[in-house]
Amino acid sequence: MITGKTERDKKFISVYHAHVDEVYQFVYLRTGTNKSIAEDLTQEIFLEVYKGLSRFKGLSSERTWVFRIAKNRLNDYYRKQYRSMFESVCIDDVLDDQLVDTGQDIQENQIKSFEQETVRASLSALPKHYEIVLTLKYMDERNTKEIALLLGKSPKAIESLLRRAKDAFIKSYIGIEGKRVL
Repeated sequence: MITGKTERDKKFISVYHAHVDEVYQFVYLRTGTNKSIAEDLTQEIFLEVYKGLSRFKGLSSERTWVFRIAKNRLNDYYRKQYRSMFESVCIDDVLDDQLVDTGQDIQENQIKSFEQETVRASLSALPKHYEIVLTLKYMDERNTKEIALLLGKSPKAIESLLRRAKDAFIKSYIGIEGKRVL
Protein backbone atom coordinates (compact mmCIF):
# COMPACT_ATOMS: atom_id res chain seq x y z
CA MET A 1 0.00 0.00 0.00
CA ILE A 2 1.18 3.52 -0.73
CA THR A 3 1.86 5.49 2.46
CA GLY A 4 3.28 8.96 1.84
CA LYS A 5 2.37 11.62 -0.65
CA THR A 6 5.81 11.37 -2.23
CA GLU A 7 5.42 7.62 -2.76
CA ARG A 8 1.91 8.15 -4.12
CA ASP A 9 3.16 10.77 -6.58
CA LYS A 10 6.01 8.52 -7.70
CA LYS A 11 3.63 5.61 -8.15
CA PHE A 12 1.22 7.79 -10.15
CA ILE A 13 4.01 9.02 -12.42
CA SER A 14 5.03 5.41 -13.02
CA VAL A 15 1.44 4.34 -13.82
CA TYR A 16 0.93 7.39 -16.01
CA HIS A 17 4.05 6.82 -18.10
CA ALA A 18 3.31 3.10 -18.43
CA HIS A 19 -0.23 3.54 -19.75
CA VAL A 20 -0.94 7.05 -21.04
CA ASP A 21 -0.18 6.39 -24.72
CA GLU A 22 -2.25 3.22 -24.85
CA VAL A 23 -5.17 4.81 -22.98
CA TYR A 24 -5.08 7.85 -25.26
CA GLN A 25 -5.22 5.66 -28.40
CA PHE A 26 -8.05 3.62 -26.89
CA VAL A 27 -10.05 6.77 -26.14
CA TYR A 28 -9.13 8.51 -29.39
CA LEU A 29 -10.51 5.67 -31.51
CA ARG A 30 -13.75 5.60 -29.53
CA THR A 31 -14.45 9.32 -29.62
CA GLY A 32 -14.61 9.79 -33.36
CA THR A 33 -10.87 10.49 -33.57
CA ASN A 34 -11.49 13.86 -31.98
CA LYS A 35 -8.13 14.90 -30.56
CA SER A 36 -9.39 17.46 -28.06
CA ILE A 37 -12.10 15.17 -26.66
CA ALA A 38 -9.61 12.29 -26.43
CA GLU A 39 -7.11 14.51 -24.61
CA ASP A 40 -9.76 15.76 -22.18
CA LEU A 41 -11.04 12.25 -21.44
CA THR A 42 -7.51 10.92 -21.02
CA GLN A 43 -6.81 13.71 -18.55
CA GLU A 44 -10.02 12.91 -16.64
CA ILE A 45 -9.13 9.20 -16.61
CA PHE A 46 -5.72 9.84 -15.10
CA LEU A 47 -7.19 12.25 -12.58
CA GLU A 48 -9.42 9.37 -11.45
CA VAL A 49 -6.39 7.06 -11.43
CA TYR A 50 -4.56 9.52 -9.18
CA LYS A 51 -7.53 9.86 -6.83
CA GLY A 52 -8.05 6.11 -6.66
CA LEU A 53 -4.41 5.07 -6.37
CA SER A 54 -4.56 4.63 -2.61
CA ARG A 55 -7.58 2.32 -3.01
CA PHE A 56 -5.94 0.09 -5.64
CA LYS A 57 -5.34 -3.23 -3.87
CA GLY A 58 -3.63 -5.10 -6.67
CA LEU A 59 -6.45 -7.62 -7.14
CA SER A 60 -6.04 -7.14 -10.90
CA SER A 61 -3.15 -5.95 -12.98
CA GLU A 62 -2.44 -2.25 -12.94
CA ARG A 63 -3.27 -2.08 -16.66
CA THR A 64 -6.64 -3.79 -16.13
CA TRP A 65 -7.48 -1.35 -13.35
CA VAL A 66 -6.54 1.70 -15.46
CA PHE A 67 -8.54 0.42 -18.43
CA ARG A 68 -11.57 -0.26 -16.23
CA ILE A 69 -11.46 3.41 -15.26
CA ALA A 70 -11.08 4.36 -18.94
CA LYS A 71 -14.05 2.19 -19.96
CA ASN A 72 -16.20 3.67 -17.20
CA ARG A 73 -15.29 7.21 -18.29
CA LEU A 74 -16.13 6.27 -21.91
CA ASN A 75 -19.47 4.85 -20.74
CA ASP A 76 -20.22 8.23 -19.18
CA TYR A 77 -19.18 9.91 -22.42
CA TYR A 78 -21.42 7.60 -24.54
CA ARG A 79 -24.34 8.11 -22.18
CA LYS A 80 -23.97 11.87 -22.38
CA GLN A 81 -23.60 11.81 -26.19
CA TYR A 82 -26.58 9.54 -26.65
CA ARG A 83 -28.81 11.70 -24.52
CA SER A 84 -27.76 15.00 -25.98
CA MET A 85 -27.06 13.87 -29.54
CA PHE A 86 -24.54 16.71 -29.43
CA GLU A 87 -21.37 15.16 -30.81
CA SER A 88 -20.62 12.03 -32.77
CA VAL A 89 -18.86 8.84 -31.85
CA CYS A 90 -17.50 7.09 -34.89
CA ILE A 91 -15.23 4.22 -35.70
CA ASP A 92 -11.77 5.00 -36.99
CA ASP A 93 -9.15 2.42 -37.80
CA VAL A 94 -6.10 4.64 -37.42
CA LEU A 95 -4.62 2.12 -35.00
CA ASP A 96 -5.14 -0.65 -37.55
CA ASP A 97 -3.35 1.48 -40.15
CA GLN A 98 -0.40 1.87 -37.77
CA LEU A 99 -0.22 -1.85 -37.09
CA VAL A 100 -0.22 -2.97 -40.72
CA ASP A 101 2.39 -5.60 -41.54
CA THR A 102 4.85 -3.98 -43.92
CA GLY A 103 5.17 -7.28 -45.77
CA GLN A 104 1.56 -7.12 -46.94
CA ASP A 105 0.67 -6.32 -50.49
CA ILE A 106 0.34 -2.55 -51.10
CA GLN A 107 -2.75 -3.05 -53.25
CA GLU A 108 -4.39 -5.06 -50.46
CA ASN A 109 -3.65 -2.23 -48.01
CA GLN A 110 -5.15 0.32 -50.40
CA ILE A 111 -8.32 -1.75 -50.70
CA LYS A 112 -8.57 -2.03 -46.92
CA SER A 113 -8.00 1.70 -46.54
CA PHE A 114 -10.72 2.42 -49.10
CA GLU A 115 -13.13 0.08 -47.29
CA GLN A 116 -12.33 1.66 -43.92
CA GLU A 117 -12.97 5.14 -45.31
CA THR A 118 -16.29 3.96 -46.74
CA VAL A 119 -17.26 2.49 -43.36
CA ARG A 120 -16.31 5.75 -41.59
CA ALA A 121 -18.24 7.86 -44.10
CA SER A 122 -21.26 5.55 -43.92
CA LEU A 123 -21.27 5.58 -40.14
CA SER A 124 -20.90 9.34 -39.85
CA ALA A 125 -23.81 9.81 -42.30
CA LEU A 126 -26.16 8.04 -39.88
CA PRO A 127 -28.24 9.71 -37.17
CA LYS A 128 -26.11 10.02 -34.03
CA HIS A 129 -28.12 7.51 -31.99
CA TYR A 130 -27.55 4.87 -34.70
CA GLU A 131 -23.86 5.70 -34.82
CA ILE A 132 -23.56 5.33 -31.03
CA VAL A 133 -25.37 1.99 -30.75
CA LEU A 134 -23.39 0.52 -33.66
CA THR A 135 -20.14 1.70 -32.04
CA LEU A 136 -21.11 0.16 -28.71
CA LYS A 137 -22.16 -3.12 -30.34
CA TYR A 138 -19.41 -3.68 -32.88
CA MET A 139 -16.42 -1.67 -31.75
CA ASP A 140 -16.78 -2.04 -27.99
CA GLU A 141 -18.31 -5.52 -28.42
CA ARG A 142 -21.08 -4.95 -25.91
CA ASN A 143 -24.12 -7.15 -25.77
CA THR A 144 -27.68 -5.89 -26.03
CA LYS A 145 -28.29 -5.95 -22.27
CA GLU A 146 -25.15 -3.89 -21.58
CA ILE A 147 -26.14 -1.31 -24.19
CA ALA A 148 -29.67 -1.16 -22.80
CA LEU A 149 -28.38 -0.59 -19.28
CA LEU A 150 -25.90 2.03 -20.45
CA LEU A 151 -28.47 3.98 -22.48
CA GLY A 152 -31.43 3.50 -20.14
CA LYS A 153 -33.58 1.54 -22.59
CA SER A 154 -35.02 -1.96 -22.63
CA PRO A 155 -33.11 -4.76 -24.39
CA LYS A 156 -36.01 -5.09 -26.86
CA ALA A 157 -35.77 -1.39 -27.69
CA ILE A 158 -32.02 -1.76 -28.26
CA GLU A 159 -32.55 -4.83 -30.49
CA SER A 160 -35.01 -2.82 -32.58
CA LEU A 161 -32.69 0.19 -32.65
CA LEU A 162 -29.76 -1.99 -33.72
CA ARG A 163 -31.82 -3.56 -36.50
CA ARG A 164 -32.82 -0.13 -37.84
CA ALA A 165 -29.24 1.15 -37.43
CA LYS A 166 -27.83 -1.82 -39.36
CA ASP A 167 -30.35 -1.33 -42.17
CA ALA A 168 -29.53 2.37 -42.35
CA PHE A 169 -25.80 1.63 -42.32
CA ILE A 170 -26.13 -0.86 -45.19
CA LYS A 171 -28.11 1.66 -47.28
CA SER A 172 -25.56 4.37 -46.51
CA TYR A 173 -22.64 2.07 -47.34
CA ILE A 174 -24.17 0.97 -50.64
CA GLY A 175 -24.94 4.58 -51.54
CA ILE A 176 -21.39 5.77 -50.82
CA GLU A 177 -19.83 2.74 -52.49
CA GLY A 178 -21.97 3.36 -55.58
CA LYS A 179 -20.89 7.00 -55.81
CA ARG A 180 -17.22 6.10 -55.51
CA VAL A 181 -17.40 3.47 -58.23
CA LEU A 182 -18.86 6.01 -60.66
